[in-house]
Amino acid sequence: MTKPAHPTFWPVLLEARAEAPGVRTFRFASPKGFRFTPGQFLMFHFADDPKTWRAYSICSSPLTEEEYFEVTVGMVGAFSARLGELKPHAEGGLAVRGPFGKWFYDGSERHAVLVSGGTGLTPFRAMCLLKIGMHADSRITLCCSAKTPEGLLYKHEYDGWRKNGVDVHEKVTQPGAGSGWEGEIGRWSAASVFAAANDPAAVYYLCGPNKMVQELRDGLERLGVPPQSVRTEKWGDYTDLF
Repeated sequence: MTKPAHPTFWPVLLEARAEAPGVRTFRFASPKGFRFTPGQFLMFHFADDPKTWRAYSICSSPLTEEEYFEVTVGMVGAFSARLGELKPHAEGGLAVRGPFGKWFYDGSERHAVLVSGGTGLTPFRAMCLLKIGMHADSRITLCCSAKTPEGLLYKHEYDGWRKNGVDVHEKVTQPGAGSGWEGEIGRWSAASVFAAANDPAAVYYLCGPNKMVQELRDGLERLGVPPQSVRTEKWGDYTDLF
């Protein structure tokens, strides 16, 4: 019998932590032989509900893949609520398949520009951690956004990323009175992303809601970026996320 390309495994939760309001990061022990490339995702389901699957991008470094992997999840709906009820080192009936996907970053691009909205930042964390861990000479420019300052994922890591060669640019669309936010306000446009990259030969990775990704893709191509230099990952139009 042919071995499945993406076998099912039953990961054990090691720990979970709050990442932002309504968002949690889950760390699971890796099964033997687990490998992935930043940008890939896993499919999750519970054994007693095999028809309900959820896809989550891996957000941890592939340099720790033999020990553990992490996913960051917006805690919305019954499935994520069940994830939130899992206890560390306890059997939870959670099954995982993967990794899947050919939209990835392996560190070989001379300059990758990563543009996200909301939880679209999750696969980019893995990409940044790979570059840092490899001590790669390649460049990464990260352009991320969230609705509020508190909603910026992994913001406590940005200074470390910057010190290790990742050019981080963050924006907030609705900072709110009294938030103390002193950074940029508004959404990322193709023009602002192109200016942040400041490199006509850069390769762009776009991840987020359908509308955001399509508008950025179209805008970058109007600015002269070749279609083959724009790589996208998108989902439903969750405009309330950022």
